[in-house]
Amino acid sequence: MRSAHNQRAEAIRRSLVDLRRLFQRRELPALWGANALDYAEVRLLDAVHVAEPATVGDVARRLGIDPSRASRQVARAVKRGLLRRVAEQADARKVVLEVTSRGRAIQTRGSDLTRARIERAIARWTAAERAEFVDLFARFVAELVPA
Repeated sequence: MRSAHNQRAEAIRRSLVDLRRLFQRRELPALWGANALDYAEVRLLDAVHVAEPATVGDVARRLGIDPSRASRQVARAVKRGLLRRVAEQADARKVVLEVTSRGRAIQTRGSDLTRARIERAIARWTAAERAEFVDLFARFVAELVPA
């Protein structure tokens, strides 16, 4: 028999699986009213932006994919004008990635849509519940993700 602690951990695990599946659904943009938005592209742009300037290796680690796949995704984004490759100031041999203004526009749209969906999901919560969730969720992620 599982302890109450284990049951809660299992309930959280299942919710995380559901959340991951939600974000992996190909029809997610249509469900959220963003027909022209490619969430794989938004994830890539977010990964670069968070670590900017970022290398392809940084992107691979952030997305949890192998470097060759990250390299292909970056190449497509560069070709589409969403990212640019530049020589790092401190070491011109090292190439880093930067989000272009076109990429930032897509990233902003994706962030706005995600925020709007989150706001709809918590609309019926009290202010105290929202504040508690923000604090607990941030704490949970900080404990879950290694520094």
